[in-house]
Amino acid sequence: MFLIYGHVCHLCGHPGATDADHLIPISVDSTQPIDPHAMRPAHGVTGCPECGRKCNQSRGNKQALPTLVTSEDW
Repeated sequence: MFLIYGHVCHLCGHPGATDADHLIPISVDSTQPIDPHAMRPAHGVTGCPECGRKCNQSRGNKQALPTLVTSEDW
């Protein structure tokens, strides 16, 4: 998954993502196959080095929304 998408968090847009975030959470569909195209890089328990968010945990078991691009620096 990291070879495909790199290490930029798909939730906050900052580099340094170390976790694989399932776009459809495992708790919602535990039968889904392991597919790197169904995952994206995200910051996990160590948090984002720039904004401090624990992006993967803060999203919880909600489905991922399309990435929002704004003029604001998050």
